[in-house]
Amino acid sequence: MARLNAVELAMMQSPLRALTQRLYELPVLRRMLARAGVALEGARLLDVGCGAGYETALLWRIFRPALLLGLDLMPEQLARARRAVQGSGARLACADVCRLPLRDGSFDAAFELGILHHVPQWRQALGEIARVVRPGGVLCAEELHGRWVALQDRLAGTSHPPAARFDWPAFRAGLEAAGFELLAEQGLAWQAARAFVARRRA
Repeated sequence: MARLNAVELAMMQSPLRALTQRLYELPVLRRMLARAGVALEGARLLDVGCGAGYETALLWRIFRPALLLGLDLMPEQLARARRAVQGSGARLACADVCRLPLRDGSFDAAFELGILHHVPQWRQALGEIARVVRPGGVLCAEELHGRWVALQDRLAGTSHPPAARFDWPAFRAGLEAAGFELLAEQGLAWQAARAFVARRRA
C-alpha cells in the first residue's frame, strides 16, 4: 500500500471529506445494505484504511458494533484517528492491507472507502480482505474510476500508482476473483466513483 503525499493527506483530512462521508457515502452504503437484507448492528467490523479516523467514528455511531478495528499504514494518520475515536470502543492498528495481521474469517464485514486506488497490488488486497471476512460476511467498498484518478493526478498534484487505475469491469472481476459475490452497486459523484456491497462466498 502506498503512502499519501501532502496533497492527498490534505484532501483526506478536509472538512469537506468528513461531511461527504457523513451525509453521502455512508448513508448510501447503509441503504444498499438494507436493500440487500444485511444488518451489521452488533457485528464485528473492519475499517481498512481508516485514515484520520472520521469514518471509523461514524461506523461506531451508526452500527454500534461488537468489535470495530480501524487499520492504516501511516502512523501519523493513526495518531489523528486516536483523537477521532476517543470515547468509542473502536480499536486502531498499523497494518498493510496487502498483508493483514488478522485471523481468517474474524470479521462479519469490512469497509474500504477510497483506499484501493492507492494500492498497486489492489487485487492482492481484495484477497486479504476476503480472507479475514467470514463466509457470508460482506465488503462495503467505495472507489474512484481510473480515468478520474488519472485526471486528478494531472490537475490536483496527487500521485496514484498507474497499476491501481482500474475501471468498473476490472474492479468487479477483482471482487469475483477474491471470493466475493456482488450484491449491489451504485454510482456516486456523477459516476466518478461507485459504491459496492459484496458478499463473501462460502
